[in-house]
Formats: sequence, C-alpha cells, structure tokens
Amino acid sequence: MLQIDMSKNTSKEQDAKTEPSKQAKHTEGCLICGEELVYTDSSLLQTCIYCAKEKSSAIHCPAGHFVCDECHRADAITMIETITENSTETNPIQLAREIMSTPAFSMHGPEHHVLVPVVLLRTLSNLGVSIDPVQIRNAIMRAKQLPGGICGSWGACGAAIGAGIGLSVTRRLTSLSKEGWGETNSDTGEILTRLGAHGGPRCCKRSTYSVLLTAIELLERDGIVKYPEEAHQVPDCKDFWRNKQCITDKCPYYPSFTKKTSS
Repeated sequence: MLQIDMSKNTSKEQDAKTEPSKQAKHTEGCLICGEELVYTDSSLLQTCIYCAKEKSSAIHCPAGHFVCDECHRADAITMIETITENSTETNPIQLAREIMSTPAFSMHGPEHHVLVPVVLLRTLSNLGVSIDPVQIRNAIMRAKQLPGGICGSWGACGAAIGAGIGLSVTRRLTSLSKEGWGETNSDTGEILTRLGAHGGPRCCKRSTYSVLLTAIELLERDGIVKYPEEAHQVPDCKDFWRNKQCITDKCPYYPSFTKKTSS
C-alpha cells in the first residue's frame, strides 16, 4: 500500500499540520488548507492530522494533510443529534437544510451519510410513526461505517445507502426478515437509480436532496406515512457557489433551473 510523501509541504503547510486546532476549518476541499482534494482509484495509507491514526483512503490533499472520516464528521454528527433531538419539523428537506447550513457541515463529506437516515427517522417520528431513540442511535452507528468518497470507490453513494439504512430501521429489518426485506433492497436500488440519472461528478448536496425526495415518495407509496405537500417541492440549492465541480443548470436543484421549471 502506498504512503503519502510529506516532504513537499511548505513551512506554512507544516505549521497547519502540527497545530491543526489553531487553523480555521475550511468547508470546501481540504479541511486544513482548502486545497482541492485528489480522488484516486487506489487507496493510500495516511495518518490523520487530528487523531494520529493511520487510515486507508483514496482521497488525499496535495499538501499532505489528511483528516479521517471519524474526525471529519465528528462536529457534524453532534450538530445532527443536537438539532434533531427536539425538532418538530415534518419536512425532511427542510430539516436537512437547517442542519447543512451550520458551520459544522462541509460542502462534501461522510456526514451526509448520517444526515439522511436521521432526518428521515426524526420526521417520521414527528408525523406519528413509531420511532424510538434507540432506532435513531442505531441508524447513526450504521451510517458512520460508510466511508467518504464511496460514491466513486464503491459505486454506491453513501447518502443513498444512508436512506436505505433509514428504511431498514423504520421497518425493523434483520438479515432474516421475510416481510420488508425485498421491498427495502428494491427501494434502495430505486434511490440509487434516480440519483445516478443526474450524472457526476459527485455533489453531496445534490445527493442529499435527490435521495430524500425519492425516499419521501417511497415511504408514502408504501403507506408508511403522508408527508406535508412542501416536502415534495424541489429545493433551490444554496450551496452551488461553494462547489467547484457544480454542474450548474444540469442539476435539478440549481436555482436558475428550478426557476425555469416552475415558471
């Protein structure tokens, strides 16, 4: 397995590496320096700048900085738990947007994998579906196992799998379940199919909107819940300006595109 060569770091970059807690957190690109991250088709063994654990990842910073998935999403998961704990919101899109607007959330990252199942479960609970706190904790635990960048390296978006986790938890499935097992796997496949239709490159905001809108439709179709009408509305993305790979009007959530379709 390859090891990242740190010898090319500038003194400024090495300062950021040795004292990350004193650096401002970037919400796009590398969390330490803001440089555009490099995505490869093979994993590199890297040492996390925060926890010092060695992790294998296909994503790296040209300057040598590395933040593992656990540290990357730590603040965001705390924010997810804090906001959803007492939320009375019944629209998953609105709840997700509230959470994604906090400084803890980066433009892209594995925190979105956790966000999706939690907002689905919380809004289901708020609409009267029997969801207990243990189920939400289980969803978080499962979604935290999904690494960043798997939309490319695994061929399956983590947000879409997160929606599948939400459906599985809602239906209280196990590997031996007869009822609901087939439906949930089919539903997750449909979520991935609709997301894939948008094409690449990846955008965690686009993925979040797409998988939530599809999950809303599927939960209603299966007779589990009836969401408020506004939950079906196509949202205008607030974060397109932060995404260097934004596909602009090819994205169904790009503001100019949504305005055209509604006019």
